[in-house]
Amino acid sequence: MKQSNAQTVLWTLCSCKTSTVKDLAQLTGLSYATVGNILNDFVDSGEVMLGEMLSATGGRPSQFYTFNAEHAHVLALSARTREGKHMIRACLGNLYGEVIWQAEQSFEDIQLMSFEHMIDSALYPYPTVSILSFSLPGVEQDGVIITNDYAMLRGVSFTKHFQEKYRLPVIIENDVNAAVSGYGKNAETDSVIVGIYFPKYFGPGAGIIIDGKVLKGACGFAGEVSLSPLGIDWLSMDYEKPREVGLAISRLISVFCGIINPEHVVLYGDFFTESVKETIREEISTETLRNVFPTIIYQDDLDFDIITGLITQAVSAYQLGLKGQNQRP
Repeated sequence: MKQSNAQTVLWTLCSCKTSTVKDLAQLTGLSYATVGNILNDFVDSGEVMLGEMLSATGGRPSQFYTFNAEHAHVLALSARTREGKHMIRACLGNLYGEVIWQAEQSFEDIQLMSFEHMIDSALYPYPTVSILSFSLPGVEQDGVIITNDYAMLRGVSFTKHFQEKYRLPVIIENDVNAAVSGYGKNAETDSVIVGIYFPKYFGPGAGIIIDGKVLKGACGFAGEVSLSPLGIDWLSMDYEKPREVGLAISRLISVFCGIINPEHVVLYGDFFTESVKETIREEISTETLRNVFPTIIYQDDLDFDIITGLITQAVSAYQLGLKGQNQRP
């Protein structure tokens, strides 16, 4: 109970950023004395900082406490192929989810050592990293990479490798799941959202959010477009032909309409000209389908949404008590 109360106070303060004992007691329902003792303990650990002594009414000033968002950090790593180059982007987030450091590098091929290089470059200036969060273009089961666009990662015990090497918790997310999760964080709706990414160099992939949660399916293959029986050869698709690509995408969206009936579909790609967008609308095959066809949002790239999704998931895991063995208690 004591630990639960402490976490309630800490993360309530996080949402306020700065507050007083009195206000936190009202927000949490805990006693003034309990909140005060908890805050003093967090000040000692460095998770909370003493703020100013202020008076809102001109009377006796109150001690303000400030959440220390830099007490720990999460590291998000995204592997992508962009313009024919294999890239890894690393972004460090504080406990507010704000990016405070980032780096990107290209590699001849993506393998475990590629990620290690990026992690090492972040851990040297920021030893407070508490969670590693990865985005990969493929499917993992129980920490093992089952399918992936990068051949040297297939069959690898990805989670075990990085947990043992860095003594840090590891989160792995499919790249499109991470992206649609990041998009959903800032979306006005919290119902059903589908994100579909068209990398052109590989087949498209999809991610699904239902009521704020990523739908992965029993084996992690939810959103695996290559399994849909549409008979579309995405790898030979000419993305410069609006009619060809627009028809294929309209059919793909229609499949999702009949299964999960999304409210929004986010299409990620760099080829969505007005002609492609018009073809997608024109190729809606029936009036019934037109009535349930989702709102479409077009995004040139998914990097921002991926990093947002990875950092959000990692911070949420930290709030639930997940942190590395070499981190501060």
